[in-house]
Amino acid sequence: MNDPFVSGPYDISHRVPRSRIQAHIVKCEKKESLNICPYNATHRLPEPEMKHHVMNCPSKSAIFPEDINRKTTVMLHTPKPILQKDYLPETDPHHEIWDD
Repeated sequence: MNDPFVSGPYDISHRVPRSRIQAHIVKCEKKESLNICPYNATHRLPEPEMKHHVMNCPSKSAIFPEDINRKTTVMLHTPKPILQKDYLPETDPHHEIWDD
């Protein structure tokens, strides 16, 4: 089978067959300890470059179209779960009672 070689995206001196490039990317990525962009998982960069990339990521406008002209860094965090004790159906004006 005629399988041309391509250069790896993280280290151009790595030459691998085109059919094995995906496996090589995963292997090489672990060695490089690259960070994943919060806007596009295909963007992988080292820590020093990540802050600049996040502020200027071209995929950011697809997620936050209103922030196209503003240069802001969005702090991503996990939402606070609603605990059972914090939610009382009796006090919720939108709560429906189906048992009547």
